[in-house]
Amino acid sequence: MYDAHERARRDQQAILNDAHSRGVAEGERKGKLEGTIEGERKGKLEGRLEGKLEGKLEGKIEGKIEAIRTLQMLLGIPAGDDGELRRLDLSQLEAMASELQEKLRNRIVS
Repeated sequence: MYDAHERARRDQQAILNDAHSRGVAEGERKGKLEGTIEGERKGKLEGRLEGKLEGKLEGKIEGKIEAIRTLQMLLGIPAGDDGELRRLDLSQLEAMASELQEKLRNRIVS
């Protein structure tokens, strides 16, 4: 009788252990899946934001290059290599455009 009782207790414990292991495995699987989905969502969102910011910066750079080309034309300055201007950052392009604008203003006033 003791053996049967002990066997029933061990069987019950084995069932509980197995259920626990399956529950842990299922929880890990769901957690990984949710983490992957959330990571992809955040990655896409960050990628879109970064793309927008890069696009805006590129647009500003292109606009400054066009302004510089126009100012050079108005001042009769030969246009340089586009590659030179594209190697400059936005603040350098803004400084160059401001300098050309000042030259044009001084020319008009004189």
